Amino acid sequence: MSSNFDITKKRFLLSDVELLLSSDKKIKLSSVAMSKIKKSRDYLSKKILEDKDLVYGVNTGFGSLCNTNISTDSINVLQKNLILSHACGTGNPIPDVIVRLILLLKLRSLSFGYSGVRLELVKTLVDFY
Repeated sequence: MSSNFDITKKRFLLSDVELLLSSDKKIKLSSVAMSKIKKSRDYLSKKILEDKDLVYGVNTGFGSLCNTNISTDSINVLQKNLILSHACGTGNPIPDVIVRLILLLKLRSLSFGYSGVRLELVKTLVDFY
């Protein structure tokens, strides 16, 4: 039996989630999923760097600032500030199994290649899992 589980397989069942959370199996991305993630990121990069199109929350502000263009030089600062604005650390730590479930479901979602995130981010989340 393989010690890796393809998180990107077409049929992903609740029993697969249960198996992953109750075992030491590692998850992996298929080459097709990695290609889709990269293609999505390349498309997004082209839109904001070459076409200069406004993409909400990527090179614009948020909410009422949705029409405010963020300069290319400031996009990384915008994204970092978004993460920091949502960060908190109150209450009891989340149990490890819940953290793994959150990562598993996020990875499954990102594996479809619709988000525009970098492949390196997804690979890092796989490593965290």
